[in-house]
Amino acid sequence: MTGTVERQQKLNKFEKFKAEKDGLAVKTELEKFANIGWEAIDKTDRDHRLKWLGVFFRPVTPGKFMLRMRMPNGFITSQQMGVLAEIVQRYGEDGSADITTRQNLQLRGIRIEDIPDIFHRSEQVGLTTVQS
Repeated sequence: MTGTVERQQKLNKFEKFKAEKDGLAVKTELEKFANIGWEAIDKTDRDHRLKWLGVFFRPVTPGKFMLRMRMPNGFITSQQMGVLAEIVQRYGEDGSADITTRQNLQLRGIRIEDIPDIFHRSEQVGLTTVQS
């Protein structure tokens, strides 16, 4: 007769973050983050979980984030382009954005206080930053 052996798997730090809290759960906390400011955000949320929403903390520019917008297959409608232009003009660093090699759009210099509005405006025209 053979017995079963239970192996306890060691989790790396990223798997531990996922086990502690769903990475996409921070989306419901964006308004709170905007109100408390970037310095008060839990370090794991700020440095790791926000990435799953396409929001990247940039230590070299404290208080500023990089936001990556998904553009599947590099396709975008004129309505989406208009909203993106407004967002980039209002919130983008120097009123500009970068197109990545994966055909996404990156906005730099974004303040956490502005992210809820950016998400709201983007979602209204079918754009997302999630997992970009």
